[in-house]
Order: sequence, then C-alpha cells, then structure tokens
Amino acid sequence: MPIWLIIILDLAVFYFFFGNAVLRLLQNKSMRRRAELKDILKHLRQRLVRDEDILSAEHISALQAAVAELRELLAGKDAGEQEKCLRKYESGVHKLKLPPPPRFRWLRDNLEVLVVALGLAFGLRSLFVQPFKIPTGSMQPTLYGIHFSDAEKPFAGSALKKFFSFLNYSERHLDLTAEEEGQLNFSGVRALPAMPFFPKSLVQIGARGYELTGSVNDIQRSLYEKYGKSLFGDQRHFRAGENVLRGALKSGDHLFVNRLTYCFREPKRGDVIVFVTDDLESPPEGDFGGRYYIKRLVGLPGDELLIKEHRLYVKAPGAKQFKLLDAGDSPGFARMHSYTGGFRGYAHMPGSRYLRNSSDSFKVPQGRYFMLGDNSENSLDSRYWGSVPRENLVGTALWVWWPFSRRWGLVDRVEPLPIETLPNMPSLPR
Repeated sequence: MPIWLIIILDLAVFYFFFGNAVLRLLQNKSMRRRAELKDILKHLRQRLVRDEDILSAEHISALQAAVAELRELLAGKDAGEQEKCLRKYESGVHKLKLPPPPRFRWLRDNLEVLVVALGLAFGLRSLFVQPFKIPTGSMQPTLYGIHFSDAEKPFAGSALKKFFSFLNYSERHLDLTAEEEGQLNFSGVRALPAMPFFPKSLVQIGARGYELTGSVNDIQRSLYEKYGKSLFGDQRHFRAGENVLRGALKSGDHLFVNRLTYCFREPKRGDVIVFVTDDLESPPEGDFGGRYYIKRLVGLPGDELLIKEHRLYVKAPGAKQFKLLDAGDSPGFARMHSYTGGFRGYAHMPGSRYLRNSSDSFKVPQGRYFMLGDNSENSLDSRYWGSVPRENLVGTALWVWWPFSRRWGLVDRVEPLPIETLPNMPSLPR
C-alpha cells in the first residue's frame, strides 16, 4: 500500500477523533466567538424541532425569537454585539424566557446517538456487510491470520513509532531474551491486568517471569510457530542471554464480507467464502475451534475433484475427464499452482478423510460445496469434514480494511511475490 495513502488515512482518523478540538485551538478570538454562537444556535434549533409538540406556546415563541436573533448576529459583522449576545447566553439570563433544559439531557442525547449507531451497525451487519477477522493462517498468503514475524534486531523506534506501527500495520513488537537459564513453561503463560484492546501476558522461563504485549493465545501461537513440539515436556531449555522471541506479532487481516452476493448469483469456483460450521461433519481430531470459517470454494454440486502432483483437477457434471483448475476458472487457482510467493499448491494430508492421495477422488453432493484453504498444508477444510450445504454460506470476502498491508483493498487480487515456494508435503500416489 503506498505510504502517501497511509498518511492520508492516518490524517482522516486523527481528524475524526480530534479534528474539532484542533480547529478550535487554531481559531482566533473572532472565529472562536462565531463558532460558539453557532453551537448555541444549533442547540436551540434542535430543541425547537425535537420538543415543539410538548413545549408551551410561550417557550416556542422564545426559542423562535432566540434563533432569529442569533441568525441576524451571525449574518452581520458587529463584533461588539456578538460578544454581548454570547455573554448573555453564557450567563444564563436567557433561561428566564427560554424553556429550562430537560432533566438528564446528557443521558438522553447520548442514548439517542447510541441507539441510532447500534441500529445502523446491526442493520448493515445483518443485511449488507459483516466484519470478519482472519483467525488462522489457513488462507495464507491470500489472507493472513494472527502470526509472528521474526526480526534480526529489536525494534528501535520510539513509543510514537510503535503506536503508528500498530495503527497502520497491526504490529506489536516483542523482544524476549532469557536473563536466566531455565525451561519455558508453555502451558503456564497467563494473562496480566491490562487496558482493553491492549492485552499483556506473563511468560515464565525457569524462575523468572517476563511481561509481553499480546493475549495468551497470541503468545502461545507465536511460540509454537517458532519452536513447534519442542516446547512440550522437558525438551525446550533456554540458556541465559538466549533470544526467545524477537519481532512483531501481527493481527489477522480484518475484512468486510458481502452478505448480498448470493442473493443475486450462485456460488462460483474460486470464490473466497465465509460460512458457518453448523451441522457439518466433525473433524477426525478435535472440533472446529470456531463457528465462522473462510475458505476458497473449489467444488460445485456434482463436481468430482482430484488432487494429483499438488494440482487440483475437476470433472464437471457431464464431462468425460478431469480438467486442471486454472486462471480460466479463477485467478486464485493460477496463483495456487504457481508455487511462488507462499503458494504451494494442494496437498494430500495424513489424517484427512477425502482427497487422501492421487487416486482418491470426491464427488460433491447436490446442494453442497467443497472448500479448501489456500495454505493447503496447514488448513482444516473439506478434506477433513466434507462438503458445506448452501444454507451455511454467509457471503464472499469483499475488502481488507486493516492492516494497511499489500493485501489492503479488494480480496484475492494481489499477485504472489516472485519467490519460489515449492511444496513441503509429498504427493501420495495411493
């Protein structure tokens, strides 16, 4: 994402929260006086419109007269009269004729704003777009979940740079070095008291505890990504001075889901879809770990699918032979078969129920769809729990709105980096 666009977005966010306060500080005395008179005028007009049906005729006349007076003063340039009028309204003399303010006005006003905001938010979420956070790495590199990015050197920026690093790129910088020799207590990572949205955790190495920024799940995920199963038992022992974690903990991509897509068209191969796991076949080991999943739709009703040499083939209804899924079906399949930029093709996975080897095909039942993750070697998908019924589909992934990475914007549009990434898993003939 271009740095100039990031700066513009930062300024827009800053103006949204602090713009009025900053503008008031920059105003001279005359501008500030006019702004305060406009605020009074706005308040009186709102009171007249909102409470006209319950106010007495005397109060309505007083409000109308006050509104007319303020309009006339603001239309003119007599600074003395404007200052005199402002002092009059600030002193409370006008309360002798104007209606008294309603009791608990601040509560009433804030409740009105809250009800309208919640109504709009729930309405948009239910009918149009739904916010969604990528929790895992099963769709990498198309979409990223929470992950840890190693760094050779500790982050040397100031607190302000750390703030903007999180604001723009969702990066929380960690630097954990064992000060004493000892074993890392992976299961003993626990949460510490912290501000909302800024969790902290305590990591125990030997007899010493270390405070890190991030939730318990995030810290454990980062440690497991780096050290794997060596964390369990007595296998992972750190020496004094040895670096444990150094780099940035990054939040998953946050995106909007278009809930209207399938009101106007049927699902297509290659769609990146959010769906619910209600009533799906349970995975062979454990559970789904969440109700909402996001995967790429690869099989339509009646399709027969086959993975061979890390490539995905389909035999559509009525076809006589399998066809390689390619850019003609969706650009996503061309990326998957490019073996570049993190795309490693499709894998046969031990423990899966379907597409276990090059001879194991799967025919998608009517009214159902077959879903696979782009990170095929690390994705709990239809290979483990079968196809998804039509009623479980929520909508298509539309727009990544945060963080401001190269994936910011429309989902599934970014071409892979020109770095060869060959498959790690073997292709099983049978």
